[in-house]
Amino acid sequence: MSSENKIRILAAPGPVSYPLLAYQMKNKDIEIYFGKEGSNADAIVDSTVSLAKRGLRIDYVTVKRLMVISPKLKEGKIGVWRKGSAADVLARAVIDLKKIKAEIVYKDDMTELLNMLKSGQVDAATLASAIGKGDAFEDLLGIPGSCGIHINSSEDRVIEAYKQGIEIAKEDPEGVANYIVKSLPIKVNKEFIIGVFKNAEFNVWKGGEFKEFYEMVRKYSS
Repeated sequence: MSSENKIRILAAPGPVSYPLLAYQMKNKDIEIYFGKEGSNADAIVDSTVSLAKRGLRIDYVTVKRLMVISPKLKEGKIGVWRKGSAADVLARAVIDLKKIKAEIVYKDDMTELLNMLKSGQVDAATLASAIGKGDAFEDLLGIPGSCGIHINSSEDRVIEAYKQGIEIAKEDPEGVANYIVKSLPIKVNKEFIIGVFKNAEFNVWKGGEFKEFYEMVRKYSS
């Protein structure tokens, strides 16, 4: 199939891209480019926080309950995955808005955060629901979801590809996880990918303006 007939997706290399990669495993009418810069694509998929930061509409929400504060939101030291990340923005928002007395400790490795939590070095930590249970940010802050899609063109094809990818992942989690591991530009283990599909909620929900969410992201990204 010529590149002119393929749908072009600009994707963050995180869980939001997994259903599209699952679709690509079975279909050749899609090109996925990984990155967070530019807008020359039929659709841009990223965390809802990143889409809001970039001033892009969240036309559809696709992943919910991806990130949690484990074991629950509490005072003390809170380990946060990556300074400047969506987890950081949401953690700072919830600490301020819920008036929690907490000190943030940043780590770039989520496994290290999990180990710190187990050893008592932190009282709580932001973790992917694939590896930890706790309070989801959707429940804590009423955010529209963890990840979403901004549509520029070919809306029906993009949404159908995403929906089909979710179904393919349900039918063949091992095969899809292996394909995703090989396709991503970053290192992710297969068990994490399977855990994401199992514990986060994947679907395609109609988006909206989400004015309060955009204002919150602007405030806590600065």
